[in-house]
Amino acid sequence: MKTFSYSLFALLLLSVLGTSLQAQDGSSLPSRKDASANQIVQFNGLGRTILNQTSIDGALLDSDSTTARSLTDGEFLLDVAINAQPNDKTEVQGILRLRNEFGGFFGAGVTVEIRELWARGLIGNTVRYRVGDFDHVMTPYTFYMPEEDGVINEPTIFQPQKDVIYYEQFYGDGNTRRVQGANLDFGLDFPVILQEVKADAFIARLRGTDFFTTPNRFVGGGQLDFSTRRLQDTTGIKADFGVNWSNVWDDLQSGNATTGIRNNVLTVDFNIDLYDSEQLGVQIVGEVGQSNLIEREGEKTLAEEDDTFLEAGVDIQFKKSKLGFSARFLDIGPDFFSIAAQSRRIDFTNQRTFYNRIGNERFVRMPTLFDISRDRALYTFQLAETLMAYDPRYTNVMPYGQATPNRTGLQLGVTYGDDDSPVDGDLSVALLEEHRGQGTFQLKSFMQIRLGANVHIDRLADWKKTTKLTLGLQQEQTDRDGVEVEQVDLSSTLLEVGLEAELFSRFDLLLGAKFLTAEGRDYVPELDRFNDVEDFPAPFIADDTESLIGAGIRYRFRDDVYLTIQYQQFSIERATDPTNDYDLRQFFAQYNMEF
Repeated sequence: MKTFSYSLFALLLLSVLGTSLQAQDGSSLPSRKDASANQIVQFNGLGRTILNQTSIDGALLDSDSTTARSLTDGEFLLDVAINAQPNDKTEVQGILRLRNEFGGFFGAGVTVEIRELWARGLIGNTVRYRVGDFDHVMTPYTFYMPEEDGVINEPTIFQPQKDVIYYEQFYGDGNTRRVQGANLDFGLDFPVILQEVKADAFIARLRGTDFFTTPNRFVGGGQLDFSTRRLQDTTGIKADFGVNWSNVWDDLQSGNATTGIRNNVLTVDFNIDLYDSEQLGVQIVGEVGQSNLIEREGEKTLAEEDDTFLEAGVDIQFKKSKLGFSARFLDIGPDFFSIAAQSRRIDFTNQRTFYNRIGNERFVRMPTLFDISRDRALYTFQLAETLMAYDPRYTNVMPYGQATPNRTGLQLGVTYGDDDSPVDGDLSVALLEEHRGQGTFQLKSFMQIRLGANVHIDRLADWKKTTKLTLGLQQEQTDRDGVEVEQVDLSSTLLEVGLEAELFSRFDLLLGAKFLTAEGRDYVPELDRFNDVEDFPAPFIADDTESLIGAGIRYRFRDDVYLTIQYQQFSIERATDPTNDYDLRQFFAQYNMEF
């Protein structure tokens, strides 16, 4: 098979090149200690091979004569990053992608594309700039990527496939979003009171015009962050605060479009050190701001909504005991809307790449834990102009992250441990309710408990080989009183357990499982363009159980080069409709190399 031979040769070539590690954020610094930092041109990138076989079975398939019982897919991929530094103040990079789908013959299924292009540099030793592709993040209410559904503390066995999703969707560290445009930032130092002021501004295009009814859409904004010196040496009093602005707008001068939207969000965030010593740290933190959403036709305003939010609380750190406590008060208005902060990672309206329709009636299969763990087609980094659909079984309390509208109440948290602790974990509790009822004057109340913990067995037993146990737990409860038609009572529990054990040098055993149970009833409204309730479909009824269990091995040639072979089994059971229960199984091999 020529395609397989060519791809195998490409991967072998990667191992021979042995150049420096290339982070997706575009850093040009070599990762190996023996690499030369004086190179003018560097070749970096990523190579990946995935071979996967997925099969389906269960009660649903007993009367199904149309669905294939087994599917095989995969890909051979090579991303080559060419990084050039024409001088000490300028850097440019482009990533060329070569991809071949498994089963392609004589060039069939082969694609060649440009994955990334950017340039960055320094102006006058003061202002940094970047044009092209870049990752950006501000605050959870202005420009931010909320956490995804179905994940609390991901077991290691599920991370290889999730790493593929993150890489393909440009998900970076720190909740960044990938955009294409221009970014400027600089800082100023001051001799008294103020220590530093940092300024950042950006603009990016979200979509292009079709020259008829769809205008260009842009996003832009900036930050001014002020940091003071110690105002009181004995207590360590210090204040940091910032002004943040995010703006999404349609350019009605492009094409023949006559209507568009504008979404402005302006906030102030603060972090005040009330006390800071070697043993104790006390901080007042928070953010307050306002959003404005306008639909306009030319210069005429067709509709307009605005609302406010407030988050304020305290963080307490007992440094020697590695114990931390936090408390937050949230008050997010029902009409608060921030396109760049509330757009979700998972789009439940997207089609799955495999077994999208099953059964003789070819009904659309709803996303499950299995799909969330491996199907990159469900994920997106695009910004949505309305609040996106979500599945209440996975998240119903804060489906749009910290900026979820129509919420007020308390968030409490406890953390323990650091990077060297044998045991570390965090526990959070949210007790919230609606500001405004949806379809009724009765208000929903929400409760969420999240726990993530890591037990480093090797540190406890003083072993040299890595052995780690991971645990994740999320419980949610949604209630609403009233007459029978108004009543809501939905509960869900998501449990994650994982084990990573190094049996031999760089040879790991991986075990993991995820379990979801959901039971009860809720109403998920259909929203119009301004996120107002347009209609209520039939009640959302759940009495479901999902389980995803995996076992596999991994060999790490280096920290950034590994091969893993895994078997995973998924099952879904519905007490309300047992004839539609089914199982999914997958056996896959994944080879990943960053160079």
